[in-house]
Amino acid sequence: MSKAKKNDLVMPATWRNLKPRFSRKSSSRVVVRKRLAVAARMIFGATIIIFLFSFLYLQIDKDARTEVGKKDYTGPSLPIKQIVFRSSGPLNHEWFLNWLGPLRGSSLVEVDLEKLQQNLLKEEQISSARISRSFPSTLVVEIKERVPMLVLRLRDRKKGYLDWLVSSDGSLYRGEGYSKGMLRLIPSLHIHASLIEKTPDGKGFKKLKGIPVVAPLLELARRDYPELYRGWSVVSYNRPYDNDPGASITIKSNQNKEYPL
Repeated sequence: MSKAKKNDLVMPATWRNLKPRFSRKSSSRVVVRKRLAVAARMIFGATIIIFLFSFLYLQIDKDARTEVGKKDYTGPSLPIKQIVFRSSGPLNHEWFLNWLGPLRGSSLVEVDLEKLQQNLLKEEQISSARISRSFPSTLVVEIKERVPMLVLRLRDRKKGYLDWLVSSDGSLYRGEGYSKGMLRLIPSLHIHASLIEKTPDGKGFKKLKGIPVVAPLLELARRDYPELYRGWSVVSYNRPYDNDPGASITIKSNQNKEYPL
């Protein structure tokens, strides 16, 4: 048996002699390259995602800005099949249809509610109006009419004498839907012509300023003393204000009796 060589029996002097012989520097480069590649892929992916989201946002924002007002978000709407009309006075459903004219198959969403309301309020007999839709095909119209308190007879050059109704706020209007029997129960108004002013268009008259002062007396008599009120035929005033020394209101009854107030 041959002896072992001296070099084979020599043990390392310290643990440092056990360190691997490959280079630590080369291993670090590989790890760094791997990390950089992963980071690059992550940055590239994030960039793609941001780009896609930005594109979608701009596209949606563009659609929102260009299509508002063109799309119908109210759902399906059919041509108007029914009109519900309610009024506090004599104006009825037939009057409204004649006033409105043919709808010609218009759908419910095509009706301009604001414009329709404004046109109704141009009628002196109407004091307030409310228009609404009841989907899918019903238009609802509710109006409140002025209540006539007096009748003012005026002469028209072309049409002769015409009766104008006077409401509690002094409005003058021709009036529609009232029966002759009902109008006969309303006292006539007699005032000086200087107190009556025409509207700028010449088709009507401005509000009578003294009526709101006289109206409480008439309302009281009509409500609490109906028999006395029915006997009044003519009401007249010149300067009805309380702070006017010459204020006067005169009521004439059917028996030709006058009651200065």
